[in-house]
Amino acid sequence: MRIELLVDSDEFWTRFQDDLSAARDTAYVQTFSFEGDRVGSALGRRLEACGARDRRLLVDSYSLLYHNDRLIQGLAWAERAFRREVFSTHRWVRRLRARGVGIRFGNPLGPSPVNLLRRSHKKLAVFDGRVAYLGGINFCEHNFAWHDMMLRVEDRMLALHLEADFRASWDGRPTATDVRSGPLRVVSLNGRGNPRGFAPLLGALEGVLRSVDIVSAYLSPPFTDVLGRAAERGVRVRLLTPARNNKPNLARHALSAARRHAFQVMRYPGRMNHMKAMVLDDELLVAGSSNFDFMSYHILEEIFVLTRDCDVLDAFRRRVWNVDASCSRAVVHAPSLRTRLGHGAVVLGAVLARSLALPQDVR
Repeated sequence: MRIELLVDSDEFWTRFQDDLSAARDTAYVQTFSFEGDRVGSALGRRLEACGARDRRLLVDSYSLLYHNDRLIQGLAWAERAFRREVFSTHRWVRRLRARGVGIRFGNPLGPSPVNLLRRSHKKLAVFDGRVAYLGGINFCEHNFAWHDMMLRVEDRMLALHLEADFRASWDGRPTATDVRSGPLRVVSLNGRGNPRGFAPLLGALEGVLRSVDIVSAYLSPPFTDVLGRAAERGVRVRLLTPARNNKPNLARHALSAARRHAFQVMRYPGRMNHMKAMVLDDELLVAGSSNFDFMSYHILEEIFVLTRDCDVLDAFRRRVWNVDASCSRAVVHAPSLRTRLGHGAVVLGAVLARSLALPQDVR
């Protein structure tokens, strides 16, 4: 097994397009958002040129509702450039279908809160049952500009398993699985009974002895609750989060939780930091598509990885944590009405998500 940590979109795209171009049997790509901008168009051209007999792109229906993190049916529609990008996305969908690429928008939108909120947040690519990509990068220009990472794994057993995971999602019947391959434990969540899938991670957090280092923009319950208990029993908890957060209430909740439980928050300057990873006791790395938030815990389809592989841990520490922490600033936020309101909104959101969660055996 070969595992590579790819930091930011340039590294990811270089390796990804090489693997996509080399695919001859299957080329499966699953993404939360796909937009007809520079990045989406580049993916479209690579899928067109790919010689694989079975080429598929699975996009969550979120992209039919939001572009560039803005509601399509909202005020953004008045902007000509925004409309052009939306139209371009649909042109690419028609063009790729006409050229033999299978495209589906998964998890159709519906009027009920359950149908509206239950999204597939997975970012997954699998080529020829040989190599797989997992992580946090979507195929849209603004997401490619964010600070993020992906794991590239060469392993036939795992790649075949993830091909099956992709096909199940393609057919509208995503599966919940927990498999081990070499030094990796890969957990796939299908949005039904997610707490069962998260049990290994929460169990590890409850048993942590010395330290937890987290990179997340959207940390929220139940993860802040478990981390708070760890901090109260003497574990050093450090959260690295973006200074400019596109979801400010979650940033306020993290500051409120840090103040309440005495763990440290460091703000990453500059561009949006969209990474999602944590290291427990310098021994266990957790990474994938989950933001460690209440939506992932209760509702969303996700994939995350747990590993004790020394090389991967070392790469993350050297290339992500040490570099990003060195340029970040520790903050202590005094209580304010805005912080309290943001914290309250997140707690209310967590209650709503829990009320909409489906048990594992409901389809």
